[in-house]
Amino acid sequence: MMSVIAAIDIGTNSILLTVAELGAGEIRTLCERSHITRLGEGLNATGRLGVEPIRRSLEAVRQLLDEANRLRAETVLAVGTEVLRKASNAGDFVRACEAIGLRVEVITGEREAFLSYLSVAKDPLFAQRAERLTMLDVGGGSTEISHGRSVRLEASLSYPIGAVRLTEGYLHTDPPTADEITALQQAVRQQLQQEPPLQEGEYLVGVGGTFVNLASLHGRYEIYDPSRVHGAVLSLQAMHALANELCALPVVERRQLPGIEPDRAPVLHAGALIVLTVMQALQAEQVAVSMRGLRWGVIYEYADAHRD
Repeated sequence: MMSVIAAIDIGTNSILLTVAELGAGEIRTLCERSHITRLGEGLNATGRLGVEPIRRSLEAVRQLLDEANRLRAETVLAVGTEVLRKASNAGDFVRACEAIGLRVEVITGEREAFLSYLSVAKDPLFAQRAERLTMLDVGGGSTEISHGRSVRLEASLSYPIGAVRLTEGYLHTDPPTADEITALQQAVRQQLQQEPPLQEGEYLVGVGGTFVNLASLHGRYEIYDPSRVHGAVLSLQAMHALANELCALPVVERRQLPGIEPDRAPVLHAGALIVLTVMQALQAEQVAVSMRGLRWGVIYEYADAHRD
């Protein structure tokens, strides 16, 4: 029997929706949507969600719920991440979501890391490439690194180093100065002191909008099309080049680069620096790109729990 499930991921920088049809041991994608709402804008400075970011994000939630309902989703699961873990008024936003029909579960960093890892480990594309997987999820407010074998997660940590958070914390000049870039990278390295280098045979996979946009920019696609980059591989050398290119341009020129979401341009340079610095810390020569991430982990977990 077929069933339709929707998963919504409410993050610091974007809100994402996946609607999928489950049945006969298969999962078929019906819809993928992404709205960049910058819910966490200004959070570092105030500790609170701002009025305008809340308004933008609630409007996106309404649109995504309408899409899920149009596709007759029987179950809608929504999770909130670092932005709602950190904000002192996160409860106000969660209650506002409930008022328009969406119950949001604010999950721990550890659970976020597990679900993001699951989105990679249960993806047939990556499961066939390697048994040992390392998942790297660079979000707006936090970064998760998870190590495992097949679908078994072995170690995972969530770090407070996201693209929005570090843009606001370190990159104050447009384009950023060399000193600002160095300070950001030092902050990332400081957080990663517990992370060991990748072992032989470990395969690194990056999930989230930062990776999808970087791969799209690297491919010089004329329009942003996430489906074209799922499974693409970025070398360490390519990441150096992308970070240098993005950091050399002011935001108005970053918005015009081929293949990226213009609304991600204000923080994409920080995202590239985070990815580059993490790869260096892990001694990774390449990273594969997944366009799925947390919401797909939610779907895989639900599907496993409701198999006939």
